[in-house]
Amino acid sequence: MIYIRADGNTAIGMGHVMRCLAVAEAIAKLDCPPLVFLTADEMCYELIEDRGFCVFSLETDYREMLGEMPQLERVLDRRSDLVFVDSYYATNEYYLALGKLARVACFEDLGVPHPVDLLINYNLYAPQLEQRYRASLNEQNLYPKNVLLGTSYMPLRRAFQQPSGYQLRDRVTQILITTGGSDPYFAAGAITDALIRDTMIMEKGIHLHLVSGPYNQYAQELQSRYGSAAQITIHEKVKNLRSLLMESDIVISAAGSTVYEASSIGVPMVVFYFAENQRQGAEALAACTEITNAGCFAEEGSAVADRIREAVRRCISDSAYRERLCQQETALIDGRGAHRIAEQIEALCRRS
Repeated sequence: MIYIRADGNTAIGMGHVMRCLAVAEAIAKLDCPPLVFLTADEMCYELIEDRGFCVFSLETDYREMLGEMPQLERVLDRRSDLVFVDSYYATNEYYLALGKLARVACFEDLGVPHPVDLLINYNLYAPQLEQRYRASLNEQNLYPKNVLLGTSYMPLRRAFQQPSGYQLRDRVTQILITTGGSDPYFAAGAITDALIRDTMIMEKGIHLHLVSGPYNQYAQELQSRYGSAAQITIHEKVKNLRSLLMESDIVISAAGSTVYEASSIGVPMVVFYFAENQRQGAEALAACTEITNAGCFAEEGSAVADRIREAVRRCISDSAYRERLCQQETALIDGRGAHRIAEQIEALCRRS
C-alpha cells in the first residue's frame, strides 16, 4: 500500500493536502500499489473523497504526530508499504519511528534534513540546500537517502499541467486577490481597502475578485464589507481557480502553491506571506524575477498592503513590466512535477 499522511484545517490551510492530491493523481496513473490518505481528523475528508481517494482518520492531534504511532504500528508493513508525509509537525524522531514500519518519503520546505528514503523540496531555493540535506547531522546519520530539489518537482494540480494559452490584455481591468485556504490575519480585507482607497486604481473601472478559501474564518466579514460593492466579487467554494486566473490581469497571492499555479499560466503577480515557512519562497521568487515581494503580513500588515497597492499601480501603468513578469513566470514551471515525483515513488515501491 501507499499511504499519504497530510492534514488540512483552518490553522494550517489546505496547501499540504492539495499538493499531495496532485501527487496522488499522478501515482494513480502508474503501476503502483493502492493509495489511501491518512489524516489526523476529518476536517479535509470531503476534499479528498471528491477527488476519488479513500481517506482514513487516525483521530489524533495533527500537532503531536508521535501520538499516532500506535495506530500506524497496527497498519503498516515494512516489507511492502510506503508512507508519503507532508507536515511541518513531523520531527526526526517521528521519521525514525515511522521508518521502522515502512519506507518513507516526504515534502520538506524549511531546509531541515530528515531521515527518510526520499525527500522532496520543489521550491525555487531548494537547490541551494542540497549540501545541507546530504550532510550528516550527527553520529546517527540523520539524512535523507535521496533528494529531489527544485521547481522540476513542483506538483501542480492537473488543471495547471498543460500550456495555458494566457494572453496579456492591453489594460488592467481584473485583479484577483487570494490568501490561500485560510486567511489568519484578514489580509484580504486590508489589501482590498488599500486598493479601493486609491483613486488612480478604482477610477479606471477595475474589478476586484476576492477568493475566500474553505477555511477562511473571515468569510462572513468579507461578505458584510464587500458583498454589495459593484466593483468587487467574492468567490467562495472555488472549484476552478484556473479559470479565475486566466481571466485576471493581476493576481495578488499569499506565497504557497497558488504562486506556482499562477506562474504556470503567466498572470502578472504580486506576492506576500504570512509565516516563516513561506518567506524563503517569496524572497526567492523576487530574486529571480521582477515580482514584488510585499513582505510578511503577520508582522507588518498595513505596510504590506501599501506595498501591494504600489506594485499594482506599477502593473497598471507599465504594460512592458507586465509582459516581462508573464515571461519570467512561465519560465519557472513546466507542469511535470507531480509526474516526476510519482515516477520516483513507483521506483521506490519496486525496490521493496
